[in-house]
Amino acid sequence: MRTVCHRNRLYRRRGAVAAQVAVSATMILGVGALAIDLGAMYTTRTELQVAADAAALAAAAQLVGGVDQDPEDLAFAAARDFAQRHAAWGEHLDIDGSDIEFGTAEYDANSGKFTFEPGGANFDAVRVTVNRAAGEAGPGAMPLIFANLFGFSSADLRARAAAVLLPRDISVVIDLSNSMCWDSQLRYWNRDDGGCANLYDIWAALDGPEPARPYIPGCEGETEYAGDPGPTFGEMDNWGAPLLPGAYNAYADNGLWYIRKYQNCTEPDARAALELRGYSPSEVDALLSGSRDDNYGDNWRNRVGVILGVAIWHSGHPGGYDPAGGNGNTTVGNSETEWLAVPDCAENWNWKHYINWGKNSYTYTSGAAGYEFRYRFGLKTLTDFMMEQRPQKYASPCLWATPEQPLRAVKDAVQAMIDVIDSLDNLDRVSLEIFATTSRHEVDLTDQLQSIPTVLYQRQSGHYDRATNIGGGLSRAISELTSSRARSTTRKVIVLMSDGVANIDENGNSVGDGAPAARDYARDMAQLAADHDMRIYTVSVGYNVDRPLMQEIATIGGGQEFYAVGNPEEYTEQLELIFRSLGGERPVALIE
Repeated sequence: MRTVCHRNRLYRRRGAVAAQVAVSATMILGVGALAIDLGAMYTTRTELQVAADAAALAAAAQLVGGVDQDPEDLAFAAARDFAQRHAAWGEHLDIDGSDIEFGTAEYDANSGKFTFEPGGANFDAVRVTVNRAAGEAGPGAMPLIFANLFGFSSADLRARAAAVLLPRDISVVIDLSNSMCWDSQLRYWNRDDGGCANLYDIWAALDGPEPARPYIPGCEGETEYAGDPGPTFGEMDNWGAPLLPGAYNAYADNGLWYIRKYQNCTEPDARAALELRGYSPSEVDALLSGSRDDNYGDNWRNRVGVILGVAIWHSGHPGGYDPAGGNGNTTVGNSETEWLAVPDCAENWNWKHYINWGKNSYTYTSGAAGYEFRYRFGLKTLTDFMMEQRPQKYASPCLWATPEQPLRAVKDAVQAMIDVIDSLDNLDRVSLEIFATTSRHEVDLTDQLQSIPTVLYQRQSGHYDRATNIGGGLSRAISELTSSRARSTTRKVIVLMSDGVANIDENGNSVGDGAPAARDYARDMAQLAADHDMRIYTVSVGYNVDRPLMQEIATIGGGQEFYAVGNPEEYTEQLELIFRSLGGERPVALIE
């Protein structure tokens, strides 16, 4: 009897365990199935969020709009394109118009973050929702596998992201070295790239009007100054032959008089002009003769001034211009010479400076024709003298209102960039820094954007000084972008333009074009900017630009180098496109 009872109890115990195992197995399988579906849902949710982030960033980048294109249409197209490039749980995604919202980003000073506010008049932010849900765009709800055991066949999943066009603090850094007018000078008159030196336009603009904005470059007779009479000075009243590449000959230009030291002047127009002004035959012979010139005296300079009509000789010759004047000999002495006023736009130089330069400077032109313009006096060489030897504001303060190239093209390009930024109606602020031998801060970071081109238009090549201190220009930009005027929430951007090569080191010393110390200084400042999370874009223009250095600076600064190549007509158009692009190169960031 006891054996039977023991066996019955054993069977009952085994049956209870089997029932417990069966129940536990069902629960374990259910939990395992739920875990698998939950894991799949988590993965899908992550994939949806990645798609939403990408779509929002792409959409925000399009809020700047395009030429004759609606920014909302562009933003939706970009958001949909990026959404469709992504998949969630093996199915490609899609969005429709109900999945995108436009609004503004509101900055919370307490949290230091932006929040998305839908609606508003001017959009600078966008929010995108990406779905795997029933009745929504895309592949629909996410199917579940094991959750069917509990009556759940699918799940509705969504992800949302908002992105904003970040406001920028932009420092525009412009090269104002003397080479910024070289394309207008005689040194490039015989260029072989299809362009022309616009020296005529510089001369014509000396007495106004200022060039149109933008100035459209071209050869003589093709620009807004075609037919402009320009200013005249004494007998320098004839521009002479057009300065056209391949067709101009300085030796045959009747607008230039050849008056060489120690030689007789044989210009027929010079003799006629002197006689017409009332000089006697003996005075005319003395003025045109080089026999009285010497190494240290002023006879040659004085007689050149009289021949050019910018000086008067009170010779004392009987029957001459002023019989009661000088000592009556054939030397044009200093005490007998009365110099007329220099041009209205000339300061800190006189006619003797120009005449001396005409004798001593003879490397104006590129190529082998170095002596071509030596001892040749007239409106061409006078205008060239001002840009080459007296370019500063304290010497020739009217040059800012002339179309000096490539500087004028840069001015117009900066105006185009400001126009683009202004049209976006955003929170960007811009400052202006310039550099030559020294660097200078010109305009504080401001939302009064037009003040930037307004000030730049009033600057000229060599405005303060003449060398090329690229490192100094970057240093000024860094100082402004780290000043109290810079905002903590903005993206910091430097736009650097130069046409030359660095030749000033960190101590302000002139070390020669392209010297390692000057290049190192520029690179060091670019690295310092990068360390402050500033992005640098460089714009190279001109024949002698050091592109490798400009490319290095852009690479260090995480930006891009742009190169405006070709003649003035070509690079003017390119610069405008480049600066317009930079004006619309808005950074974007996720705020949700």
